[in-house]
Amino acid sequence: MAGIGFELRKTFGKKTLVSTVFGSLYAAFSTIGPTIIFIGLLFGLQYVLYNFNSSEMESLFFVASFTYLFLIAIIVATMVNTVVSRYIADKVFSGKEDDICASIFGVLSTGGLVTGVAVFILCAMMYFQDNVPLNFLVVYYLLGILATHTYCLMAYVSAIKEYKQVTCSFAIGLIMALPTFAIVKYVFNFGVILSIYFSLVVGFFVINLLLLFWCIRAFGRPSNKFFEFLKYFKKYFWLFISGLAYTVGLYISNIMYWHLTDMQVEVSIFKIAPNYDMAVFMAMVMNLSAMVIFVVKTETQFYDKYVQYLSALNKGTYQMIERTKGAMIRTMKLQLFFIYDMQLIITVLAICVLNVIIPYIGVSAEILNMCMVLAMGIYCVFCMYFTIVFLYYFEDYKSAGISTCVFLIVEVICVLICVNLNPIFYPVALLIGSITGWVTSYILLEKRLKNLNSYLLCL
Repeated sequence: MAGIGFELRKTFGKKTLVSTVFGSLYAAFSTIGPTIIFIGLLFGLQYVLYNFNSSEMESLFFVASFTYLFLIAIIVATMVNTVVSRYIADKVFSGKEDDICASIFGVLSTGGLVTGVAVFILCAMMYFQDNVPLNFLVVYYLLGILATHTYCLMAYVSAIKEYKQVTCSFAIGLIMALPTFAIVKYVFNFGVILSIYFSLVVGFFVINLLLLFWCIRAFGRPSNKFFEFLKYFKKYFWLFISGLAYTVGLYISNIMYWHLTDMQVEVSIFKIAPNYDMAVFMAMVMNLSAMVIFVVKTETQFYDKYVQYLSALNKGTYQMIERTKGAMIRTMKLQLFFIYDMQLIITVLAICVLNVIIPYIGVSAEILNMCMVLAMGIYCVFCMYFTIVFLYYFEDYKSAGISTCVFLIVEVICVLICVNLNPIFYPVALLIGSITGWVTSYILLEKRLKNLNSYLLCL
């Protein structure tokens, strides 16, 4: 979490209006810049499909295939990144950065293999069931691998404090995709969907090259320990579980509603629930500000207290340890509840604004009703995540894993109940699951704080 801390602390430390505005913009650019660019990409793709007079079936096919592909990439990357982040931290501490560079290639190979199997199954089903052309399937397969590689590399670039480079890499890659689309569409006369996917392959290939460049420049030449990081999956099993359960829990309601409800729309081998998916997307956009607030507050205020406490544990007196521990816990709780309160206000205001502008953006009342509940659900998911991050700080990975598993299990149970009720109840599953996971994570955090000294000293 200390990636952009130095720059933020230096900027906010000036305590002027200009520095506050600049620091907030810097934090936003560094943390959610790639997400904002990706959202812009989605709207741009929809615009392209509309202007090229794509049929409704073609548009649905693109949305469904794109959703499945990137969902696989996100889940696979999360499975790897949570544990790899710990591996990177240990290697940085021990000064073995050549091992980090080697692990990059091991991670890309592992992530690419897992994604390759999953996407190959999708491609085989599309080919044998709907006779989808092979040239499209090859491009689709390559994009799945490249998307997974991109998400995996972001963990390494974040570790070397190059947050701005992540955003710039995304921007450059997607800019390169624009002329590629024009060339394959107008020169080679590819279909619009194939042209979009081909241009995305080029864009994500450029993104991968740029991210890989930043990593190799920072870590140097690799050693021969390409797959040493795999040992960490056994050593930090609960860390792996926490990351996997959190990501699956974030999307499991979508996946289950795709297959269990009357909202589903089937196109080729894909099933989606467009109204529910749109409501989830809008709810996530409403809560993006939480990530910026969390980074600013954690990096500028908590992190220094955390370092002081660890220093006291290593060489301080008992009185010093207790004093720095108390200061750290007070700062942590103050900032944590500030984030809870501030994002709640932002989310509620966003819901109110959405109700006002809804007649002008062509969103149905059903989507609006679901979005209001889902916005609060995503808010609770993010609050749970922020609480879990502090469990990571205190190396309580088991509690983090338990919290996310509770979130996932409760949500699945609620979804199974809600599918037998009116569709208006569908968003409630995510809300109940996230509240349960949030409360569980906070209770376990309080439990860890009571015995923090003894726990950290015995590591």
